Amino acid sequence: MITTTNELRKYHFLEGGGEMGELTRNFDWSSTPVGPVHEWPQALKASVGILLHSGFPMFLWWGEDMIQFYNDAYRPSLGREGKHPKALGQKALDCWPEIWNIIFPLITQVKTENRSFFFEDQLVPIFRNGKIEDVYWTFSYSSVIGETGNIDGVLVVCNETTKKVNSLKDIERAQVKLALSEANLRNVILQSPVAMCILKGPRYTIELANDRMFELWGKPRSEFVGKPIFDVLLDAKKEGFESLLDQVYKSGETFTASSMPVTLPRHGTTETVYVNFVYEAFREGDGTISGVVVIAVEVTEEVVSRKRLEESENKVRALVASAPFPIGVYEGREMRITMVNQAIIDVWGKGPNVIGKTYYEVLPELEEQQIYPKLDSVFTTGIPYGARNQRVDLVKGGELQPFYFNYSFTPVFDSFGKVYGVMNTAADVTDLTEAKLQVERSERNFRNMVKQAPVAMCIMIGPEHVVEVANDLFMQLWGKCEEEIMNRPVFEGISEAKEQGLEKLLAKVYAEGEPFIANEHPVELLRNGKYETIYQNFVYEPYRDADGTILGVLAISIDVTEQVNARHKIEDVVRERTESLRKSNSELSQFAYITSHDLQEPARKISTFVEMLTKSLAGQVDGRSKTYLQKIDLSARRMLNLIRDVLAFSQLSASSDQFSKVDLNLILEETKSDFELLIEEKGSIIENDRLPVIEAIPVQMNQLFTNLISNALKFTRPDTKNFLKIRSEGIEQKSIDDHGDLTTSINSCKIEFIDNGIGFNQENADQIFDIFQRLHSRSEYQGTGIGLAMCKKIAQNHGGQIFARSTPGEGATFTVVLPVSQS
Repeated sequence: MITTTNELRKYHFLEGGGEMGELTRNFDWSSTPVGPVHEWPQALKASVGILLHSGFPMFLWWGEDMIQFYNDAYRPSLGREGKHPKALGQKALDCWPEIWNIIFPLITQVKTENRSFFFEDQLVPIFRNGKIEDVYWTFSYSSVIGETGNIDGVLVVCNETTKKVNSLKDIERAQVKLALSEANLRNVILQSPVAMCILKGPRYTIELANDRMFELWGKPRSEFVGKPIFDVLLDAKKEGFESLLDQVYKSGETFTASSMPVTLPRHGTTETVYVNFVYEAFREGDGTISGVVVIAVEVTEEVVSRKRLEESENKVRALVASAPFPIGVYEGREMRITMVNQAIIDVWGKGPNVIGKTYYEVLPELEEQQIYPKLDSVFTTGIPYGARNQRVDLVKGGELQPFYFNYSFTPVFDSFGKVYGVMNTAADVTDLTEAKLQVERSERNFRNMVKQAPVAMCIMIGPEHVVEVANDLFMQLWGKCEEEIMNRPVFEGISEAKEQGLEKLLAKVYAEGEPFIANEHPVELLRNGKYETIYQNFVYEPYRDADGTILGVLAISIDVTEQVNARHKIEDVVRERTESLRKSNSELSQFAYITSHDLQEPARKISTFVEMLTKSLAGQVDGRSKTYLQKIDLSARRMLNLIRDVLAFSQLSASSDQFSKVDLNLILEETKSDFELLIEEKGSIIENDRLPVIEAIPVQMNQLFTNLISNALKFTRPDTKNFLKIRSEGIEQKSIDDHGDLTTSINSCKIEFIDNGIGFNQENADQIFDIFQRLHSRSEYQGTGIGLAMCKKIAQNHGGQIFARSTPGEGATFTVVLPVSQS
């Protein structure tokens, strides 16, 4: 045996002599599976030559027995008291038993699939220095192709990185362990003797599956990997398996099924096969669910066989299986289980595989509960035994839990009258018993909650409304101590509360079972030696027992006396200020009307005298004087228009006009008629939808349409044909919230005036509705700056709103929302 790789390096592999001959003389290779050196295949010779002349750690496994070669660079990693020198020429399995479960799947895939692998800082524990050590490696596996074209060897290039890995911080070590865990998980799945796979994401894309799973699915790997599973298994999707995966993916709860039928590809067609499977949530390191792990075993043959057996025992088993209560049959003194139904399997919680086991094996926890002797007594004496509401402790979920049963043990006789078994029937009354206990606990908890509630609460029992439970806050509200109130009819304890309507309210809630709610209800009580009016928000709720019978009334109350008194004071102040403001507004409106009316006369006279002066001086004034007279006349006319608009605006606030049915179509036609010459002069086009009939003030609707259409005709672009579209639609009550300024609670209509004029900046959309606000000089566009303010006031007078949207150069849209009815 050659004991050092230096000895091996002495030889090159030239057929027929030289160093090859020396190697042959020093070691009897014929005793190894690789045979004499001169018979080695050229690929082995070349590979060993590369390995021995490399300064980087390398080793080679060759042949079916995976005979091992390695170089000096690799030797330090074997340790001072490790596997060297006997590892040289040794079989891989004999050399590496401690990591065979890690490396064998990789070797297998390299040799069978010609796959290559590269792992960085991989933990591979090996035996060296007299013990198993955690050793980290960065290594690659690749195939060596022989002369026949087959894969005859596996070349491993490796570097031990244990020192580097051990110097990492804790988080980095965790990442390395996670990588190892993932690799181990992958290996476990690939090597599992049952079908396993990982489905990732909400579409359940196949990330990893072993050969057993592809065999179960009935299609090759190439049709699955990287694809959502139900893109391939269409029938399984229709059979509800996607919904089961969704349940596990969303809830994280494991789903287990036995003998579940599923339609899968078989022999060029589809067949129904039976599968036992588990769906388990696949979680990332932070606990989030990223997919589902599937473990499955096909049990078609077992299911078919079982069905045949069940057919032969159909009558008896049908009786047992269909029973709505647990049934089991045990034979012999050892009580071997021969028949059970699902009900008893569920009760035991030991899984379905109990047939053939003894009663004592399945339920060892009953040994100290005096049930075994009773069962044995029935078998021995032939006398039945029964128990009611008996507590039985069973192990479920790894814990001993209490249950309650009505059960019986009945002897089963053979044809000779000899007892050969015992039939066990039972009824699980755990829910009923626990419900009773829960009601009692709930009652206690509820009463404690009443005592500790942050609001005043009490329970009054019976038609006399006897105070059974009351907390301190209710005592404070009543102004009484417990001795005056507890266990007495409430109106005996607080007699001053009689004849204030509370008796009837309590009696009605107690008799009819309908709760009563009151806000800011006044009650006069005697507190601290004097009568006080107390305001309270309270609820009277029927207090019922477990079966719904009304036992009394639960009262919950909040003392809001301070808030109510404070609000009353505020309301008095607001009422006074509102009246004062109303008077001020009325006086201001009257002043504006009188002022505007009185100013019209001087303005008209100025205009008239200018006209008379112009006629009397016809031909006698120069051009400059004529211009002055024209400006005076223009200013006088503008002043007159402004005064009229101010007068009209002031009349909007003081209007006493009556609402009536107004057909907005007629209003539009009248307005178009008023602007007929201007429309014709500008060549304007006005289109409109059918407008609604609403309750409105006719004059104000005329003013609204006149101002909006006037603006559309005034602010036009000289290079564009003027166009105005008037659109209308209804707004249902449920959409009123989209228009927050509306004060009405009924249906409304929306009317839009859409033009293609000069437009304006949207940032000025609110400003244009203020009185005297203009966006252009009078020299560009005439007007007083009151028109849109009037439109806003008219909309408000009708309980509506108006707003605008625009972009400079692209026209404007004025939207008016008005109630259809004012009632």
